[in-house]
Amino acid sequence: MSIDTIYIPTLGRSHNQITFDNMTENAQRVTRLVVQPKEKDLYPNYPILVLPENDIGITATRRWIYEYAADQKYCVVDDDVLMVARKPWHYGEKTKRTMTAEDWDYFLNTTSDWLDDVSFGGTRRGNLPPTGIEYLESAPAACFFFFNGLALPRADELDWSLPVCEDIHMVLQLFKKGYNNRVWDRFGYISNILVDGGGGCNEWRTLKIINDTHEKLISYYPNHVSWNGIRENVMGGDFKKIKIKWKRMYLDSQISNLEEFMNDTHRQTNELLSH
Repeated sequence: MSIDTIYIPTLGRSHNQITFDNMTENAQRVTRLVVQPKEKDLYPNYPILVLPENDIGITATRRWIYEYAADQKYCVVDDDVLMVARKPWHYGEKTKRTMTAEDWDYFLNTTSDWLDDVSFGGTRRGNLPPTGIEYLESAPAACFFFFNGLALPRADELDWSLPVCEDIHMVLQLFKKGYNNRVWDRFGYISNILVDGGGGCNEWRTLKIINDTHEKLISYYPNHVSWNGIRENVMGGDFKKIKIKWKRMYLDSQISNLEEFMNDTHRQTNELLSH
């Protein structure tokens, strides 16, 4: 079975659907824009799925999709990215091109196969140096995610409280719970995030909200998230960068799970010997 649906949450960009418009027809056929009720009439030429409420924020929107697609293999992608393929990916060259119909078929079918082994994953940024391999494991992902809803924890087992950085928070939570991922390098996304522009999270996201959320992530995961300098002149101010030990978070979860298993085994053995 291939991917059931690609969901694109979108707001304020009915005139500029970058992701969908740059997909090939075979990818568009399984794609739905996730829109707010107040914008449902702005997309007469697009397949849409309407949220139950207006102005619920990106994190609540992600949670709604997570619950709606709980029995699916599916993707969630930002509305302002261009998907690219390495050319040729296996030589590690920096050249890339927009994904073709054949690329999308391979991407969706292979991703579906992966979701029998891992519960979620994504793609790397297309402008990062190529690794020369098709994919990485226990790796960061953003903007384009895929999930096996049947292999994930329930929505109420996760924290959806952060207004931004919801992708980072979700991945860290899943790693901490022992869910591994797989991230494409053969395919990637190009996105201009944290720049001025109409629509999407830019309608309400401020630099203060981002910096405050970064501080919360550090407080939640002090052993895995830390400050990493400042990037000046971002959204009119200083963007406080963070460094994340993604793979270490997953590996620590495996150590923790092993220790818990051994402690349980030891306790059960003692109980049996005491009878």
